Amino acid sequence: MRKTLAVLTALVMVLAIATVAAAEAAPFAFHNGVQFGMSMDQIQAVETGRYEYDNEHTHGPVDFAELEYEHTKVDGIRAEVKYLFVGNGLVAIRVNYETRDISYRQLKDNLTAKYGPAGAVDKALLANGIYAVDDDGRLERQSEAIVAGNVMIVLELDEDDIDVTYVDLTAAYVK
Repeated sequence: MRKTLAVLTALVMVLAIATVAAAEAAPFAFHNGVQFGMSMDQIQAVETGRYEYDNEHTHGPVDFAELEYEHTKVDGIRAEVKYLFVGNGLVAIRVNYETRDISYRQLKDNLTAKYGPAGAVDKALLANGIYAVDDDGRLERQSEAIVAGNVMIVLELDEDDIDVTYVDLTAAYVK
């Protein structure tokens, strides 16, 4: 009986570890199933509404191609979404919310409930990804980050809006 119990306990532990590993290995998915690495054509196929194409020039080592959707909703909240590409692969997503639509605290609570606790922005981990957050490579006075697997989610409060940037930490330009 003890042998059977020990074998069953070991089996349960292995299955629990495998389940946790599978959950951690699942790729990050933004709304509408958008995932890092997708091409512009793939984004346009799943995102609705009119968009603008632009080259965002930064003061850093990389320029981004950008698809901007001004009138969309993310998790039911009105927002402007910018998809940032290096080459033709999605490497970051910047979402701009107006403070009249949601407070910084509400947004932070929503994101921490989904992805984990927020803390100080680890600029060393973010590296060149800082230029996806801000083209000057600076953070606003109130900024925090959540690291969820290979994604850093940076929250910034400006005077009248909240920027949330999802950065793929595995993207080549980040290093």
